[in-house]
Amino acid sequence: MSGAVLATAVWASLATFWLDIPEGKGVLFMVLSMFVVLMSVAGDLFESLLKREAGVKDSGRILPGHGGILDRIDSLLAAAPLFTLGLLWLGISRGI
Repeated sequence: MSGAVLATAVWASLATFWLDIPEGKGVLFMVLSMFVVLMSVAGDLFESLLKREAGVKDSGRILPGHGGILDRIDSLLAAAPLFTLGLLWLGISRGI
């Protein structure tokens, strides 16, 4: 997980230049990005907990043997709303 946070910090720092994010907001953007990575891991773990408590291996029949469709998007379901709200809070809303 620390590798993912480190990689996110690198990509977020590159994105601050590419997106022309002001210097003061660039650090906040990097912190937001690293926080969202941690929350995406939490979303994955939470979905796994729900499946374990329910006693099921797959969350559906669309992708049998892969944990179901929720296993493919559980991190995204946790991360996307947080990242969107964070971008709006920072005033970085290109393409949103």
